Amino acid sequence: MKKPYEVPAVTALNTASLSGPNRLKRASTILRVAVDYGWGEFIERIGLGHLAPAKSASTDADHLDSSTRFRKALESLGPTFVKLGQLLSVQRDLLPERHILELEKLQEKVSPFPAGEVIRIIESELRQPLSQLFADFDEKPIAAASVAQVHHAKLKSGISVVVKVQRPGIEEIIQADIDILLIVARLLEKHVPESRLYNPVGVVEELAQSILRELDFLREAGSAERFLDLLKGDAEIYAPGIMWELSSKRVLTMEHSTGSRITSVYPENHRERLRVADSLMRLMLIQIFENGFFHGDPHPGNVFILEDGRLCFHDFGIIGQLSPRDQENLRQMFLAVIARDPEWLGEVYLDMGGAIGTVDRTAFISDFGQALEHYYATYGEGNSFGEILGQFIRLGGKHKVRLLRQILLAAKAFMLTESLIRTLNPAYDTIGAFQNYSQTLIKNQLLPDVSQAGFARDYRALSSIRQALGDLPIVLAKGLRQLHQGELIVRVRLEQLDTLQQHLDRASNRLSFSLLIAAVLIASSIVTSFHIGPHIEGLSLIGLLGFGIAAFLGLWWAIAILRSSRL
Repeated sequence: MKKPYEVPAVTALNTASLSGPNRLKRASTILRVAVDYGWGEFIERIGLGHLAPAKSASTDADHLDSSTRFRKALESLGPTFVKLGQLLSVQRDLLPERHILELEKLQEKVSPFPAGEVIRIIESELRQPLSQLFADFDEKPIAAASVAQVHHAKLKSGISVVVKVQRPGIEEIIQADIDILLIVARLLEKHVPESRLYNPVGVVEELAQSILRELDFLREAGSAERFLDLLKGDAEIYAPGIMWELSSKRVLTMEHSTGSRITSVYPENHRERLRVADSLMRLMLIQIFENGFFHGDPHPGNVFILEDGRLCFHDFGIIGQLSPRDQENLRQMFLAVIARDPEWLGEVYLDMGGAIGTVDRTAFISDFGQALEHYYATYGEGNSFGEILGQFIRLGGKHKVRLLRQILLAAKAFMLTESLIRTLNPAYDTIGAFQNYSQTLIKNQLLPDVSQAGFARDYRALSSIRQALGDLPIVLAKGLRQLHQGELIVRVRLEQLDTLQQHLDRASNRLSFSLLIAAVLIASSIVTSFHIGPHIEGLSLIGLLGFGIAAFLGLWWAIAILRSSRL
C-alpha cells in the first residue's frame, strides 16, 4: 500500500516546482480561473501575476456574488477542487454561512470514460480477463463521478454486484493539483497576512490526506466492513458485502443492494416513515457516542431502504473516527444543552477546540447562553437540534475558537441525518429523542429516577471528579520535576502553626470517611439499578444491605462530630 501523501517543503516560489509542460499548463489553468472569478489581486500579491493569463472576455463572474463565484470556480477546476469545497463545507466555524450553503451545492459535471478503459483497468488490477471474472458485465455505467464510475455485473455464482472503477490518470492529476495548491497556500500565508486566519496550508495538507485516502478503494472496503461489524447486532441495518477477491486499490466490487431512496413520499406508509426516522436517529447516536466510528456523508443518495425495511448505507469514502476524549466532550455538550447550562456548554466547547489568541470567556459563555435560551424560547424542544448546533459552531468562529475536523464532521453528519429524518417526519422532536437516549449514556453512573436535567447536571459533577483524578498524576509529576530541578516555589502563610497538623489530620480523616460512605452509596445504587443478587419485594437484598451500612456509618459519623468535633 502506498505511503500517506507527504507534503513537500515549499519555502518560496520556485517555478521549477511547476516544471514539465503538463504541470505548467495546469498551473496556468488554475490561475486563469482565479483571475476570471475575481481573485486577480491576490495572484498579483503572491507574485504569480507574470504567470497568470489575461481575464477571459466571456466570463459572467462579475454578475455573481462572492459565494457563488467561489463554488463555480471550484466546479470548473475538477475533482481536486470539488473535494476542497466539500472539505471547506464542514468548516462552519471558519467560513460565512452563505459560503457553506453554496459549497453544499457543489456538483461534479463529468462524462463517463470509455468502456475499453474500464475493462483495461479491471483486467490490469485483478490480473484476469473480464470473461473469467464475471458472468456478465454491463459496459454502460449506472453512475459516473470525477474519481470513479460504477457498473453493474453478475458473478458466475449468479450474485448481482456493482463494480466501482477509478478514472484513469486521476491520481496523477490530483497529485499535481495538490502540489500547485501547496505552493499557492504557502505564498498566501507569506504575502497575504489576512489569509492566515483561514490556515490555507493546513487546509491543503488536510485535503491531501483526505482525498488520497479516498483514492484507495481497499481502505473504503475496510471502512465498510468495520462499520457493519460494529453494528452487526442491529437487525435494522445493512451494508453491501465486499468481494475482496474482486477488489483492489482502483477496483471495488460489492453486492448490489436493491433498496430505494428516502423521499418525501417514500415510504408511503406513515407508521413506517416514523419507524425509519427513529431508526436513523438511534443509529447515528450509537455511531457517534458508542462506536466513535460513523458514516461521514449520510445524504439521501447514500442511505436506502431495503424491501425488508432495513436501512442500507453506501459509499464509505468519508468516514469519521472520534477519540474517547472527543466522544466524552460531545456527550457533555449535548447534555449541557438538555440541562440548559451555558457555563458548562461554553467550558466543554472551549475544551473541544483550539482558541486562536485570547478568548473573553465571560462574553463567550454569555453568547452561548443567549443562543441557548433563544432556541428554547423561540423554537421549543420539538425543533431542529442541528440548527442550534450550527449556531454554536458559528459563535465559536466569532470568538476565534476552532473545532477539530473530526468533531466538525460529526456535527455535519448529525445535521445530514436530521435533515433526512425531517424528510420523513417534519415534526420530529430531536431534543426529545436525545433526552431519551441520554439515560443510556449515563445509566452506569446515576440513579434512574431523576429528571433529565438532573441527569445532565449530575453527570457533569461526576465527569469533573473523574477529570480531576485523571489530571492528578500529571500535576504531581510536574511538581516533582520542578522540585528536582530546584524550580518549585512554595508560598506558605503560617498562622497558628501549632494547630496546623491537627486540622490537617481531622480534615483528611473526614474526607476519607465521607468518600467511603459515598462509595458504598454509589455501589448500592448500581446493584439496585441492575437487580443483582437475591430480591425481596423486587428490591436487591445486596443493595438494601449497602444502603443500611451507609446510613449507619453516616449516622455514627454525625454523632461523633457533634460529641467531640473530631473523628
